[in-house]
Amino acid sequence: MAESKVTCRKPKGKNTYVLAYRHPVVKDASGYGRKIQRGAGTGDDEAAHKLAAQLEELINDEKWHNLSRKNEAYGKFDRIVVDAFYDCMPDLVELRTVLDRIPLPTVLEGYVNTSIVGPSGAGKTTILRNRLGTADYRFPTTSSNRTTTCDTEYIISKDKTYKMVVQITGRNELEAVLFDNVCDCIEYVMRNTEGFIDDIELLITLLNHREMETRLSYTLGMPRVNQEDDVEEDDEDENEDTDFSEDLLPEMEVNEDEQDRLLWHLEKRIKDIALRYRGSGRTFDEIEGEVAGDEEVLELIDDIVSALISKFGMLNFGSKTNPKAVWPDGWYFETNDEETFIRQAKVFVGNDHRAWGRLLTPLVKAIRIQGPFIAEGADKIEEAVYSDGIGFGHATKSAAIPTSVMDRCVAADIILLVDGASNPLMENTKMALKSLIEHGFADRIIFGFTKMDLVTGANYRNSADKKDSIKRLVQSYLLELRKQENVVLSDTEVNEILKHCTFFSRLDRTELSKVSIRGFSELKTITDEIVRQKISTEDVHFEYEALKLYYYLKESTLKFRKVWAERTGYSSITNNTERWSRIRALARRLGLLGQESYSDLQPLADYAAFVQENINTFINMPDTVVPEQASEYVTDELKRRIKRLLSVRFRELNKKRMWTDDDPISGWKHAYDESGRGSRNRRARIIENIFDEAAPYLADIPNMTEEQKEYLAEVVEMVEKVLNEYGCKLLKFSL
Repeated sequence: MAESKVTCRKPKGKNTYVLAYRHPVVKDASGYGRKIQRGAGTGDDEAAHKLAAQLEELINDEKWHNLSRKNEAYGKFDRIVVDAFYDCMPDLVELRTVLDRIPLPTVLEGYVNTSIVGPSGAGKTTILRNRLGTADYRFPTTSSNRTTTCDTEYIISKDKTYKMVVQITGRNELEAVLFDNVCDCIEYVMRNTEGFIDDIELLITLLNHREMETRLSYTLGMPRVNQEDDVEEDDEDENEDTDFSEDLLPEMEVNEDEQDRLLWHLEKRIKDIALRYRGSGRTFDEIEGEVAGDEEVLELIDDIVSALISKFGMLNFGSKTNPKAVWPDGWYFETNDEETFIRQAKVFVGNDHRAWGRLLTPLVKAIRIQGPFIAEGADKIEEAVYSDGIGFGHATKSAAIPTSVMDRCVAADIILLVDGASNPLMENTKMALKSLIEHGFADRIIFGFTKMDLVTGANYRNSADKKDSIKRLVQSYLLELRKQENVVLSDTEVNEILKHCTFFSRLDRTELSKVSIRGFSELKTITDEIVRQKISTEDVHFEYEALKLYYYLKESTLKFRKVWAERTGYSSITNNTERWSRIRALARRLGLLGQESYSDLQPLADYAAFVQENINTFINMPDTVVPEQASEYVTDELKRRIKRLLSVRFRELNKKRMWTDDDPISGWKHAYDESGRGSRNRRARIIENIFDEAAPYLADIPNMTEEQKEYLAEVVEMVEKVLNEYGCKLLKFSL
């Protein structure tokens, strides 16, 4: 009789069985199947072994070894078994079918799509509150720190029903976050060989990711503290903008005694695991590969996930979008009552400490909301779509706007770039503005400068002086761009951006200030002008020399490769070299989790940004313009259309070459698999090999290798097709 590939056992101290096996598709660092452990959800011996037999069938039959078979598998196997097998398999295609439960209307249907972007804490979500008329409910959530942690879309509709659909983070993504947290806990304890181990710090490290991308303390809570220990009181506490008035707290009952017992039990378990590794006398580098297969670690992660799953069972509204699954991929809810709707919506977007233990915010990947919202001060519903998301970091080494933000901008009719007036045009805002211009969005940008009430000084006579001062800063930066390279943008585009500046103050107040009333009025006027503007480019045509494109592509590749060789530590170790654990976390997301970035580490977006920077210059300098006397308004419009489409097409090409094709994704997996002494250098070499294929250095034309010629030809063909779509030509040369 063949040996069973699934073990079914009751861990010490538990009443239910767990199923453990090695996955036939997902591999670990040694090349074997990744060790997976899942709770069976039963303490009955016969029932547990039946589940184990079903799992064995899935493992043995290759027919089921594809994620596309998951829904079919639900019809044959128990849902616990199906989720245990498929939830750890990456999906390289970002599926937003969950959100499509609520269709997203377009400008052709009368809904202008405005994407709100800008630095964290600039006031993006506060502006959104005003547009929704939900400031009294303190919805959506705001604070001085980053509070929007996922993509959100709001549809203002005349339909009287309030609707919400939530896309939940995949279980495999969440387990990756928890694994990072476990490693951080072990490393923290191993560093403190003789010092005091702070139990609260250890628990926070277990629950809250170091990059703050997931804060599970919102969902699982934190232990109650002794108020007498809180000797320091913040003077501003009384004015803190908390999320919930007393009647809008989530209606989820939580037993705080049980919650505390669970949290301290989890803390003890991770401490015991960490102390065991500390007692081995090895360094963390030497044990990191071992941690991934540690049964105690796998049990701990599975128990945390089970605790999170139980929170969905406590919801008394809405339903899962995939009712057969244990781990939901989405949640849907609708009602005709606004207050009820917002109370329930806050379960998925809130962060108020009074509701910790009842919030599902950390588990949310994206949200789409629809309702008959009326803007503050308005007397009727104005149909529109607004999208919001994670803000730009205040300090980032990345050369690019995050892919999720760029995708929102591509889909938008208007890009509202929000910035704080008291400290305007910091480096992250400049980077965003420059990048949006290079991607062809100069005509869609509207600046929204918030916090005008914080702009003070003896040199300002009135509000007009303050506005002029900020506009001069914008003008100075745009002229600086033109001074560096006078074809970055045209005089017409500079003037249009300066005209499209709006200003707001005291948005946190219930009653709008005069500055804000005027700001929203101007925002509507400018939006209407942009949407109405129709410029025909049919009679204008450009011609370009492909040889120039070669030089621009060569320069872009050199910049990107230099930056990332330093970042991974391949070329040298400098202040710009990332910690090995962050590069490994990036490799895991690209190789195993179907994510193209990790925090601000986003090689795909960085390379696309370097290329687009030079494509912008290339497109702005056609060798021939027909007719020669074409107006700048028309030629600017044609150039922007070309740049927008080139941006989309190049990002698609780059995604395939650097990530989703078999060779690069295998490379990223191998980069993650590296562990132990010297793993940083080996990982850096593997990543450099990926870039050698995806973004090869281009030699002088006579000396190019076949691989370099193939890449150049692929990019030239892509550019030629886009130009042809707009009636333009690319004059090619022989390779």
